[in-house]
Amino acid sequence: ACLRKRCAWSAQVTDSPHRVPEEGGSEVGSPLLFSPYRLPGKRYAAVFEEGRSVACGSMVLRWVPNGLDISCLGVISAKKVFHLAVERSRARRLMREAFRLRRPELQTGFDLVLMGRRKLLSESCQEVQKDLLWLCKKAGLLGERRPHA
Repeated sequence: ACLRKRCAWSAQVTDSPHRVPEEGGSEVGSPLLFSPYRLPGKRYAAVFEEGRSVACGSMVLRWVPNGLDISCLGVISAKKVFHLAVERSRARRLMREAFRLRRPELQTGFDLVLMGRRKLLSESCQEVQKDLLWLCKKAGLLGERRPHA
């Protein structure tokens, strides 16, 4: 049975079986990636200028430390790679969902940008999650946050 709840992020009443997280938090059972975990547009430039990158067949990960207690995600699905709007939207959804589900396993304190490649559209959500974990492992972003030296 669906539960009628007033969402903290929306003025609308929704019928959703998912738990509504407390303000400022994202829960693994939640269907959305909440704004505290989304990378603001003005921070993309820092990731591209100062960040490092690693790639696999379906995605490229760029990252830079942000000095915060959370990691923020930005996604890029370029029109040059994904010609149709529906393809760009699917690519963004897949990347955000992989991050949302695997966020507890990642270190905090980083700004991450995922850039989709054409192969992303042929992969399932589980395969995208596996690729994200592989990229984060290669980048050294898995596990507990290391103390600054």
